[in-house]
Amino acid sequence: MELEEKINNYWFAIEPYVFVGFSDKEVVLYNTLDKQIVESNKLEVVELMRETLQKENCGVLFLSYERYNHLDIRQFIFQLREKFMGNIIEVGLSNGKPIQLLPYYDFITKGVNPKNIYLSDNKNVLENLSEISIHVDSNISDRLLIPILRSIPNIVVFNVVGDWNDILNHEDLLFFLVNHSSNKYIICSYKNLTHLRIDLNNFKFKVSVHLPIEINEWNKSIDILYNHSLDVEYIFDVSSEEDCLKVELLTEKYKIEKFQLNPIYTGDNILFFKKHIYLSKEDILSASISIKDFYIRQSMNAYDFGKINIMSNGDVYANMDHPKLGNIYMNSIYDLVQKEIEEGLSWFRIRDQSPCDTCIYQWYCPSPSKYEIAIGYSNLCHVKPNSKKYE
Repeated sequence: MELEEKINNYWFAIEPYVFVGFSDKEVVLYNTLDKQIVESNKLEVVELMRETLQKENCGVLFLSYERYNHLDIRQFIFQLREKFMGNIIEVGLSNGKPIQLLPYYDFITKGVNPKNIYLSDNKNVLENLSEISIHVDSNISDRLLIPILRSIPNIVVFNVVGDWNDILNHEDLLFFLVNHSSNKYIICSYKNLTHLRIDLNNFKFKVSVHLPIEINEWNKSIDILYNHSLDVEYIFDVSSEEDCLKVELLTEKYKIEKFQLNPIYTGDNILFFKKHIYLSKEDILSASISIKDFYIRQSMNAYDFGKINIMSNGDVYANMDHPKLGNIYMNSIYDLVQKEIEEGLSWFRIRDQSPCDTCIYQWYCPSPSKYEIAIGYSNLCHVKPNSKKYE
């Protein structure tokens, strides 16, 4: 009898590259290596997975012969083994409980504020910066701004944003950035792009295009940018299917290979967004998501984290749709970054609002984007209805 028990009891284990999402009555497992999915709404299966992922079990659970032979559990384990997402081992063939190392996002259960990681004593708070967009016009002061930029780590990407003529008027700022070792971009409209300074060749260009184009200025900009063999990406603003068709024709006619579409919410094109921007369940589960991605989405906003905008008057924003953090000429850059970490709305904006907070795909979805703010809802998907305005 004792021998039979050892043979018929099992250790049930989940692979460490599998992410598990729960709702009250469902569980979904995602294989980050090949995007395979296993879902179940069977009560016994959901409870099995909750127990398996408890900290004391660490992805390995004792499974009795009786429990294993429950039809729902047996079928579930068969699916997992077939997709290399989990396995069972006979207890009698093991010297003890197998060791499994699963990644855990454990700040909440330990009562630790995850923001404290970014404010640790042995870390320069500016190391949290990854991208700074400098918005220029005739008001910005190169003399005051450049000393501040000298304190920024070299890993930060710099964007110079504005009208082309305004950008060229800031020679001191451009000279500083030309000699800076970080990656740098000029973000401007194709309009007024009539001449190019040779010393800007080590900038990459992002050229915004709002439809309909002004053909004379468009042709001039095309000639300028391509004659200098610059690294150029076009950003096309689109708000309708008609706009998308126009972009398709433009990119084909002018052989533009590097471009992206920037959907614009106008207030009356929600049907366009629901058709092309809103995510379906199939969209969500077909994306390639790493284990790292899952844990990033639980702790920070992948679109906003590390980014700030410096306006021409010195005002600083982490996100242009949120309140300003302060002014670069009146507040220390250290204080501004620390304020966003401690009090800001942008860097740590995650899917913790209704209806996302009760959705089984909560962490499968990308971080909240600018479109949730523009449209006014906390989720832009077809999985759960928009029942709550964005806060």
